[in-house]
Amino acid sequence: MVLRIGVLSAVRHAADYLRILGQDERVELVAVAEEPSAPDWVRADSRAAAERAGVRYTEDVEEVLDPERVDLVVVCGAPTRHARLALAVLLAGIDVLVDKPVATTLDDADALVTAAERTGRVCAVVNRTHAPALRRTRAWVEAGHIGLPRHVDMELLASGAHFATSVERPELVVDPALSGGGEVLNFLGYCVDAIGYLTGLPVREVHAFTGTLFSEAHAAHDVEDSAVVSLLLDRGVTATVTLGRVPFAPGTTPTTSSLRLLGSHGHAVADDDKPAIAVFGPDGADALVADAGQVALERYLRHVVDSLTAGTVPDYTVHEARDAIAVIDAAYRSAHSGDVVALLPAPTLSEGPHLAG
Repeated sequence: MVLRIGVLSAVRHAADYLRILGQDERVELVAVAEEPSAPDWVRADSRAAAERAGVRYTEDVEEVLDPERVDLVVVCGAPTRHARLALAVLLAGIDVLVDKPVATTLDDADALVTAAERTGRVCAVVNRTHAPALRRTRAWVEAGHIGLPRHVDMELLASGAHFATSVERPELVVDPALSGGGEVLNFLGYCVDAIGYLTGLPVREVHAFTGTLFSEAHAAHDVEDSAVVSLLLDRGVTATVTLGRVPFAPGTTPTTSSLRLLGSHGHAVADDDKPAIAVFGPDGADALVADAGQVALERYLRHVVDSLTAGTVPDYTVHEARDAIAVIDAAYRSAHSGDVVALLPAPTLSEGPHLAG
């Protein structure tokens, strides 16, 4: 089976998606489409992405909203457009893969969940749960090497030194009209995903502190460049997240992440920048080295193609992404009020290992 893929807007991360999907022999890239009403720079960027990938460009959006021509549409626009464009794809009766964040408001995320359920279509969302270090860490948890998870510390930092080159247009991160928020919206979802993936537990309470400590671009748009977020999960498990865009992150790549999982009988440390994972416990130590950042994306996109060609649902969809948006929403409310924010009703995470009993 050949999976016919169209792209609806291509202004952020699109180059990597087009490259990876274009290398898959099971994929036919049909076209990159952009709304004719989009600003000139948006249409120019989408056209340029299509030309670099050798894919036809069109401003007839209906071409990629035709289930007779396209099996999957990739939405890769400014974050504030993601939910609206993804909703149009679902209502056209086509599966959709959405760049993160899937939405910039919880209401929009809920609307996508409803649309996916009503149409029976897949709404997959780009994420990093296929990172090799994270996958290996969960395998060690499931094998019982660290006992029951009790606490997770996670750090995700982007280096400001790479800002102008690693982000196609910095305004897509700092201008709320395009980004929907600051670095909490940009990065916290990855961290919530990782914590949920390792523990299988939903978040119950959120306490967040945000600031604009380093970046003039963020300050000019009144959005945060950094945050510290405390999470209370089911069964009394706790987590802390430090995230942000700092002048020089502790790594050699634009974005680095690491986590420590403390268990009842040991702990695991995973570092995506080296990238490596080291596990310490009664059974000794284990290490894995891989290019986790790009591999995570490549593996997830391949997983989406695998799933759709086999007629199954990918392991991360709008349902999991909605849970992350709920935590992000609570983090912003907590940062603004200074209070701990409870998640009621609690988000429902996808089935996980549930090992923290």
